[in-house]
Amino acid sequence: MNSFNKRVYEMLVRVLAFWTTYRDLIGKDSLADQLFQQLDAACQKLAKHGTLQASGKAAVRLSAGERAAARQSLVNQLETICRTAVGMGLKQFWMPRERSDQAFVQAGETFPERLMPLKKQFVENHLPENFIENLVAATETLNRSLKDEAFSMGKQLAATSTIDQVQSEALSTLSRLDPILENQLSGNPPVRSVWDSARRVERARRSAKPPQKGQPKVPPSPPPPHPSAEHPASNHT
Repeated sequence: MNSFNKRVYEMLVRVLAFWTTYRDLIGKDSLADQLFQQLDAACQKLAKHGTLQASGKAAVRLSAGERAAARQSLVNQLETICRTAVGMGLKQFWMPRERSDQAFVQAGETFPERLMPLKKQFVENHLPENFIENLVAATETLNRSLKDEAFSMGKQLAATSTIDQVQSEALSTLSRLDPILENQLSGNPPVRSVWDSARRVERARRSAKPPQKGQPKVPPSPPPPHPSAEHPASNHT
């Protein structure tokens, strides 16, 4: 959840605490009570999808790290094969012009078929016996990392969309509940003040701005002179 989502969720928690405390006053199964029940269901959904969103975000970060490592491994192997091929006078092995993950995967998928007839020559140039198998494994690892990251990102986006929708519905429910409680609590100022406090969405906290770089520091003012320094005592003879 972003900052506003969190502050709305915290407000809903306070609203539901008010409902629990004053439900007898509100009236069980009244229209207001039914609206509070809808808010309770919305709050539970927000908590659930907030967890899904956070886990999806963490999974995206993890997948991105794995993807970077897998890409580097595949690129290193592709570059070794291409460099060796140039030394052998072969012209069918080149690094892709487009330096994207998908381009590297495509190269890793097309190289093995062309390498198989030439495996012995490459091994004679001091590539390991299993260099083709290693290339296939590195290609599969990067391809899998791309799919995992896309899946995690999809989960995160779905959770974010659901949070926005549920929050919008909850705020709409509150707009229906507000005039009902305003009328019902008009003769009960203490409870009305509790409701107003619970219903308020807190403002975002602002951190103090650090001093700008290059801004000259103002030296502290010197202390005022001591009276004795301003009016030295006269010497009487």
